[in-house]
Amino acid sequence: MANEEKEPKKEQIINTEAAKAKVEEVAGNVKEGANNFVEKVKGDKALLAVVCAVAAVVVIVLFVILANTVFNGSKRAVKTYANAYVKMNAKKYCKSMHKNIIEAVYDDVDECVDALDERFENLKDDDVKFKSYEIINSKKLDKDDVEDYAEKLEKYYDISEKSLKKVVRYSVNIDAKGSDNDEKVYIYVGKIKGKWYVIDQSNR
Repeated sequence: MANEEKEPKKEQIINTEAAKAKVEEVAGNVKEGANNFVEKVKGDKALLAVVCAVAAVVVIVLFVILANTVFNGSKRAVKTYANAYVKMNAKKYCKSMHKNIIEAVYDDVDECVDALDERFENLKDDDVKFKSYEIINSKKLDKDDVEDYAEKLEKYYDISEKSLKKVVRYSVNIDAKGSDNDEKVYIYVGKIKGKWYVIDQSNR
């Protein structure tokens, strides 16, 4: 049986001019519709008020989402850190900090845990018992302060300056049995490569 020649497949040829004209037609319709809506809004005070109100709500919602993203993540980090201290949980306390900061003082996280365990045991021997902690307020540091911290992290802890995006300072009260052991501190948490860590602490 003789080999039958197969008909070549018909290639689809796209008419670029027609496609371009169609796109321009759609874009024109969209633009015309938008212009008509704007003109209608301008001429209708009630509709204008509704549009402005909706826009205001959208802005507020976006602000709330942004604020929650910043403060919820940072607050979770400071709560883990403060709670670990109050409960004398050395492992969680050390893991709240960036490993480079830990390794500037200790060989690794395990050595940090051992050192903190020893410190907590000494506090227990002195009959010190932490009761609770309270976050008083928080403050998002401005760009200049964040840059200062970024420079210090790179200089002292080999953490890339560009990796620090945000820093939030929390005022925290730590209550203990006996007022002599109460603590009032600032705890600073920084967002490094998308994760929040405790990067500094000072008395206030």
